[in-house]
Amino acid sequence: MKPSTIIIVIIAIGAGAAGAWWLLAPRAPAPTSDATSRAHDFFKAPKDYKTTGGQKMKPRW
Repeated sequence: MKPSTIIIVIIAIGAGAAGAWWLLAPRAPAPTSDATSRAHDFFKAPKDYKTTGGQKMKPRW
């Protein structure tokens, strides 16, 4: 066998093993409700916006 063929076969076997490990590895448990609520509080948009003292809008025509 040519050396290039052996290298390609080794890479293919390694890629197959890595793919099988990625698909069959045990998953981490889902985040708890506490972590979910903290993430929701961190990323939520504010309910009230400051609307006074701003620049006047003028039309673009």
